[in-house]
Amino acid sequence: MRVPDFKRYRRGMQAMAYLVCGMIIGAAIYSAMVLDQTSRIADQNYQLKEQLNLTESQLLADRRVTVIRSIVVFVLEPEGKKQKMSTVQETDIKNRLEKDLSILKGRSVYDIGSDAQLVRKLLENKTYTGVAEQNVTVRIKTMLVADSVLQVWAEAELKPPQ
Repeated sequence: MRVPDFKRYRRGMQAMAYLVCGMIIGAAIYSAMVLDQTSRIADQNYQLKEQLNLTESQLLADRRVTVIRSIVVFVLEPEGKKQKMSTVQETDIKNRLEKDLSILKGRSVYDIGSDAQLVRKLLENKTYTGVAEQNVTVRIKTMLVADSVLQVWAEAELKPPQ
């Protein structure tokens, strides 16, 4: 059997080789474009998921965080004292205590623990002068935060002016 001469088919085989090489290169370029688009979509998806998680966590944090909106002061008299406070004196003491405690308004309820200790130390045995012509020594007994309202129970003792 005789083998045919390939010189006759050289141009056709070259054209076929160029065609196959072009198909391979085209498929590689198309695959790279699809892969690039897919990776862009995946990156954008991860960024959107991260944004969603961050927004949800901030929303939950904002729901949980409550701040002190108002302050209510209750004035108690020490037990065993003969001299009673008048309503004018009690109201004046309440107003002065509310003014001193107003720095706590707007603070987070969850961060109030350290602030309350500082306020308690600052106002411990504080003397208000000129309350209906008498001096009043105030001691904070209890501080309670409920429903964004700071409730303070303070013991007030009347002292004669000096």
